[in-house]
Parts: sequence; structure tokens; C-alpha cells
Amino acid sequence: MSLLESIADPPRAAADWLKQVIETRFADGLAAARAPRAAGPTPDTEGLRRAYLDVLKLCLADLGGTTTTSVARTIRGEVMSWELADEHLRFRAAGLDWPLHGLTMVGLARLDDLQQCVETVVRDGVAGDLIEAGTWRGGASMLMRATLNSLGQQERMLWVADSFQGFPAVDHDLQSGYDLDADLAGCDFLAVPVDEVKANFARFGLDENVTFVPGFFQDTLPTLPPRRWAIARLDGDSYDATKLSLEVLYPNLAAGGYLVVDDYLALGPCKQAVDDFREENGITEPIERIDWSAARWRRASEPDDLPTADAQPSAAAAPRATAGVTRAVAREPRQRVPAVEEMALAQEVAELQARLESAEREIEALRSHPLRAARAWGSRHRPRRRRRDGA
Repeated sequence: MSLLESIADPPRAAADWLKQVIETRFADGLAAARAPRAAGPTPDTEGLRRAYLDVLKLCLADLGGTTTTSVARTIRGEVMSWELADEHLRFRAAGLDWPLHGLTMVGLARLDDLQQCVETVVRDGVAGDLIEAGTWRGGASMLMRATLNSLGQQERMLWVADSFQGFPAVDHDLQSGYDLDADLAGCDFLAVPVDEVKANFARFGLDENVTFVPGFFQDTLPTLPPRRWAIARLDGDSYDATKLSLEVLYPNLAAGGYLVVDDYLALGPCKQAVDDFREENGITEPIERIDWSAARWRRASEPDDLPTADAQPSAAAAPRATAGVTRAVAREPRQRVPAVEEMALAQEVAELQARLESAEREIEALRSHPLRAARAWGSRHRPRRRRRDGA
């Protein structure tokens, strides 16, 4: 979540301000957030399966403890963290923040719905693999893999596409006005290396039948081997990333399959890309709201020409012309995210240091000019003259 234009304001005040903004702007989303609680296990297989997935969702969202840690940032990409507890845990449960340690930004409602989508396509016999375009640390994809495994669907492949280096560079200066692409490109927190994401899958025992697709979408998605998709989950945020994902993936979405868009209701450019694509292709299936941010629809009719095993990527799936070559942002080695309290202390130390340096300069100036020093001392200690009226 964006904080302020800079961190010049006191960090604690800035963090409190952001909490107030979330509570005001996203009141409906907070009110609808469910409690971070898992169902207890029961002796039957289905009860154990659901209990496992409930606990997994809490772990992925970093809601397994009594507190969680959230990250706020400025539009220059500076980040700081603060602890969420008690009623503020709703921020994390609703997916309204960026977690410091969680493996997904997605809230519990979106995770619940994604699990239901996977269960539905399996129950209804919808053929095809699953893909997520834009995964960050991998949490939502991990839930899809776990749900498939819990239903005996280990043979279905899960595809995980991401640049794994953050958003691409753009030629735009935020000083000239806000631009979503430039804002996202400047945030190092969104850049998670592919090896780290693979390690997340492995740590939870979910690393089999997972294909990682590293690289910017325009370079990778059009070159994917022909596949039928049962679920395509899009989390590319920007107009171009969302539109390209739809153009490449939707033609092979099977009837009964789900197209899930994480930021359809939250980011204007993302929504515009979806609306443009649906209008251009005559898509009339109703869009269903998931929560304050995400939406989805279920494809009603079978595609005209589903790919075969020996098919090649079509010319229609070729990368669209862009103004320039996609290039990565040069990023510094990852640094730990300081807490709000650390930022506040650092600011106080900086202010004291500035005062000390100013005093030292004044002392040095007085030492260099003894007469000026004597005059300065006299002006500070000269008795005040009384007014003639005796006041």
C-alpha cells in the first residue's frame, strides 16, 4: 500500500495516517473480511482435507499467530513495516496490505474462492492445467497445487509465470504525475527471485508438477507450449500485462474453466484491460465479484480450436508491438525492511545530528573570532534595560 510522497513526515504519524485511509476507503472490504480461523480436523478424509487447506491458507497469509507484520511504502519505493494486532488483523485477512513475511498478498476471501474454483473444475470434470500470471512469492499458486493434490489431481500441471524481478522499467518520471506502471517499477519489494519462490513450494511439499515461467510476460507467455487451461489467474496489475495475459491464455480456457483477475475492482488500468478484451471478443459471461479487489467469470462455451499436443503457438499469440524493448530495473541487493519505530528513531537521531553539527559550526566560528565571541557572550548576558516608566 502507498504511504506518502516521502518519509519526511514522522513515520509513526504516517503509519497511523495509512491505517485511517484503509479503514475509511475500504470500510466495506474490512467489514466483509472473515475471521482468520481454520476448521478443526475430523476423522473423515474430507474433514482432514479441508482442515489442512484452512491451516495452509492461514500460513500463506501470515495469519497463524496473534500478530502479523505489514509493509507500507512511499511512491519512491521506500518501505517500512509495522505490527498488526487485534482488530487491525482485519487488514491482512482482507488482503488490504503487503505482508512482510506472508507468501501471498491475497486475503482469505480470495484464497477461499480460489480453492473453491479448483474444487469445482475437478468435480465438474473440466480438463486442463492451471496457470497464474503474476505470482510474487507464490502463495496463491501454492494453494492451487495443494488443492489439486488433496483431490488426487497430481497429474495436472501448475504453471507459475512471473518476471521474478519486479515490474519492468518505464520511461516516466513520477515527479511529472502519477503513473501506475512507474510506481510499481520503482518498488523493489515486489521483486522476488525465482529460486526463493521455488524454495517456498518445496518447503510445503508442493514442488512436484510445477513449471516456472520466468521472464516478462511479452517475452514468455506467447511462447508457452499449447495447453488447455482449467483456471487462469491473472495478477499482473497493469493494463499491458493484463491485456497480454488475456490475449494469450483466454483462447485456450476450457468451457467451465475460470478466468480470475486479482485487481479488477482495485486498479483502473487492470479493469480497463479486462473490459476492452471482453468487448473486443464479445464475451458476455457475467463477471462475479469475489471481494473488494478481485473478480472472475466462468467460460460457458468451448473454444473453437483447442490446442493439440503437437500444436505450435499461433501467430495471434505473438508479442504485441511496444514502444521499446522491455528492460529490467537495476535493483540494489535486498535489504531488510525497517520497522516504523526504527524509522522514527533514525529520524530523531538525524535531527539531533543536524543540531549538533550546527552547534559545532557556531562554536568553531566563535573560536575563530574571539572579539565576536565576546560580543556574542555579552549580548546574551547583558541585563535588560528598564523602561523609564519603571516597568
